[in-house]
Amino acid sequence: MDLAEMSRLGQNAEEKMPPTCGTDLTTAFLYKKKGVPLLDTKGDLMAVGLKLENGSIKENGVNRRGGGGSETEKVKTTETSAGESESVKQSILMGLQRESNKEVPVRFLYDDRGSELYEEITKLEEYYPFQAEEDLLSEHADEIASHIPQGSILVELGCGTARKTARLLNAIVARHGRCRFAGIDISSSFVDEARCNLMLSVQGHLRVDLVAADNMEGLREIRAKYPDDSICVVWLGSSVSNYSEEEAVKFFQQALDAVKTRCRLFLCTDLWKNEEILRAAYHDKHGVTEAFIKNGMRNALGKIGYLVSADDEKSWIYEVEVNPQLKQVEMYLRFPEGLTISDRQINIRSGERVLMEISRKFTPKSIRHMTETAGFHLLSAWHNRTYGAQLLLDEFEAITQCWQDTDVLFDSIPDWTRKPIDVRHPFLFYYGHLIAFTKIKLFPEEPVGEFDCMFSRGVDPNVLDPSECHSHPAVPEQWPERDAIVSYARANRTKVLEAVRRGEFKGRSKLINFILEHDRMHHETLAYMIAQERKATFERNVAAAQLPPGHMNAVEPPSTMSIINSLEKSKMVSIERGKVILGAHPSEAGFLWDNEYPPLETSTLSSFYVSSRPVSIAEFHRFVKEGGYEKESLWEPEDYAHFKEKGYKYPATWSLVEGEFFVHEFQATNHWSKVAHDPVFVSLSEAEAFCKWLGCRIFTETEYQRVLDVDPAGELVQQMKHGGYEWTSSEFEGFPGFEPMPEYPQYSTDFFDGRHFVLKGSSPVTHPSLKRDSFRNYYQRQYRYVFAKFRCCR
Repeated sequence: MDLAEMSRLGQNAEEKMPPTCGTDLTTAFLYKKKGVPLLDTKGDLMAVGLKLENGSIKENGVNRRGGGGSETEKVKTTETSAGESESVKQSILMGLQRESNKEVPVRFLYDDRGSELYEEITKLEEYYPFQAEEDLLSEHADEIASHIPQGSILVELGCGTARKTARLLNAIVARHGRCRFAGIDISSSFVDEARCNLMLSVQGHLRVDLVAADNMEGLREIRAKYPDDSICVVWLGSSVSNYSEEEAVKFFQQALDAVKTRCRLFLCTDLWKNEEILRAAYHDKHGVTEAFIKNGMRNALGKIGYLVSADDEKSWIYEVEVNPQLKQVEMYLRFPEGLTISDRQINIRSGERVLMEISRKFTPKSIRHMTETAGFHLLSAWHNRTYGAQLLLDEFEAITQCWQDTDVLFDSIPDWTRKPIDVRHPFLFYYGHLIAFTKIKLFPEEPVGEFDCMFSRGVDPNVLDPSECHSHPAVPEQWPERDAIVSYARANRTKVLEAVRRGEFKGRSKLINFILEHDRMHHETLAYMIAQERKATFERNVAAAQLPPGHMNAVEPPSTMSIINSLEKSKMVSIERGKVILGAHPSEAGFLWDNEYPPLETSTLSSFYVSSRPVSIAEFHRFVKEGGYEKESLWEPEDYAHFKEKGYKYPATWSLVEGEFFVHEFQATNHWSKVAHDPVFVSLSEAEAFCKWLGCRIFTETEYQRVLDVDPAGELVQQMKHGGYEWTSSEFEGFPGFEPMPEYPQYSTDFFDGRHFVLKGSSPVTHPSLKRDSFRNYYQRQYRYVFAKFRCCR
């Protein structure tokens, strides 16, 4: 039974979930509808946005070249008034009259000839961003569309011809049957071209509004026309690379202020990568980019009355600097013979260079910091090897979406009183807990009621002795009825949304992220519980009926010797010793839990070997079949005694029926042979016993980070960051300088007990907001239910 079937069971129940808000929201927990194939459109949009001039953001519709770029980015050079012409000259003079750090405003790269050259740049093999963004949109268009609510207005900044955008619009029409699109562009000619292109490229019901205006003016105009609709702002072409982090934050804040609320932002970004790749992209072997940059200087000098000769231009030297510290590519022209324009008070000394363009390449960490600071919250993310995209929500949309996902999970649970994991509360507790926690943290001055207290905190007792547990509210003899909990949630959700509408939490992104991440972590806990409930239901059903023949599959797991051979040092990955930094700093990475900072600089003690992939279900099946759970020498004494007492002889997500193992996931149950190569999910105790069986060990948290540093793309050591959390052998504790977070001081400190161990990476149900290298999950070594994998280390 998949999640959709489980959801229908819940929807047929008499009790109904409280409404989240008056819109049809999508959810991360529903299977995605497959859309029709997208048209193979050609070309790209004209990324017309804001320009930077003299360190400030100005809304004139012209922007620097971004990572994804556009085919044509033209500067309006005709019909300018005398005042505008003088302003153009002054902008050039201010950059060239400096004593040092001379520069030319980037807008002058895009005259007619510059636009033609840039169109050629986007076709170059070396210039990866254009194709990388197109590939990303083609591959993920349907999934991206699934996160855009039906009835939303898709608003593209600097839409240009909107050709690349058509891929996304086709996916939305395929999913929802119709789409409303509003394109903003400073150029009315491009607006007309976009209308024609969309009519030809988008199949289905598409309503189009095209606005000839700068970005912010256009957003305000669209919001005024549609005051109550959800708006998804689309910013393609990686144009954010035009800005420093501070400038980008200001841009995002301006966009959010223009839309006001119910705002989503789909943002594309070029990511920091190998310096050789970046240098080749911006200094191509054909010299097209060099010609583009030189043409920009010729254009700028022409604006102030200096005519450039062919010999002048030929003498200029084009230089590209890749700046790892600032994560940016800088493009300069050097003047070996200098340049003096006396009547303009310009003196470029012999050998001096002039900055022509900067293209910044962000990291996922810096993108998150920028957007969170501006008031956006991550919903989902996509990336390929060079390029990334994020879908971000304002606080209203983020909170509402989170509640929608909560309700989808609970709709799939027919009986909320069930308690599938013995060291956890029943399902119904968590529905009350999520809203109680939110209410208490958002309104700390208000009196705490009975339900507030009852649902304020869950339990994580000592697995070996459940009578030992951290502080928590007393467990009631009788939990409240489901409808009473639903009513409690409904009343407090309304209270929260009213406060959000009034702007009470504006500028407090840390507090909102704190609430959201808490809920998202519990969504994951609920997924573990649902998997165990699926297991219990499966075992009850097969006890009452014979297994269908199609489920049986007489397949043998790999032999012990084949497993040993696969772990020979020649087939493992060697990782040299070296320095690592654990954790991050909030000022650089956005919201972090207190155990993620301050960053700790440390190092691995020696070189080590690590298996290139996690231990599979088939490999662990052999361990089970060889009697691994009965071999006391493989286990820590207290672990062996505990597993023996409980009768555990295989992983918690497995069922043994008629001599065959079945594996239960969050949304599926399979015979083990069908998922034989998937990572096995076990406790740290089980993982360590398996490793000892093969003469290996589990790596430490420091070694985990060292592997990421040595092999960031995961080409050698696979599935480090996804497919299941990675167990480490490191006890959970704070980094030196740790201080409990004032919002929730017990979050980490209650579990610095020597019994909890660090897990890294993410599971198949981890929300994207929690997928960061610094995130540290933690569980007791005997806890068997987390979706956690492991790999062998020597």
